[in-house]
Amino acid sequence: MVSVAWLALGADLPEPRAGSDAAGARWTEVDEALEQGLAFDHAQILRDGVERAGARLEYSALATAFCAPQFTVGELRAVYEAVWGQGLDPRNFHRKVTSAQDFLVETGERTTRGGGRPARLYVAGRPGSCTRRCCGGTRPSGIMTLVDRCGYRRTKPPPCPGQRSRSLAR
Repeated sequence: MVSVAWLALGADLPEPRAGSDAAGARWTEVDEALEQGLAFDHAQILRDGVERAGARLEYSALATAFCAPQFTVGELRAVYEAVWGQGLDPRNFHRKVTSAQDFLVETGERTTRGGGRPARLYVAGRPGSCTRRCCGGTRPSGIMTLVDRCGYRRTKPPPCPGQRSRSLAR
């Protein structure tokens, strides 16, 4: 038996429609799916997919796609925390994302939608030039500073987008 998995990352996805072959189709939390007990090697496949999604956040501006067009740093941090499954220090995170070149652009506006004092609003920055040739220069410059030096997550460098992830290349 061969299992094939596709990883798709999307924001604001519609509710799945149940069909004859998947009458119980629904979105579920990863932890809940793992607790239910998945068939064959599907639990490992799911864990590999989550690991890949977390790695993708490390070398791209993908997390900003899961925020409103204008967002606060706290809202962006919530995306990273959800995917990585751990809390991040708010001050260090703010310092890293706002100092990473071309990662965020301040709008000059503020909001109180999260409660508390007004927070600055940002939009996603534009892709900069990457020093690795395999990704075609699409990675925002400065994003590696955010990931590698903040000490949040990785002990090894994240994979380049032009290369396959080791965990998924088995």
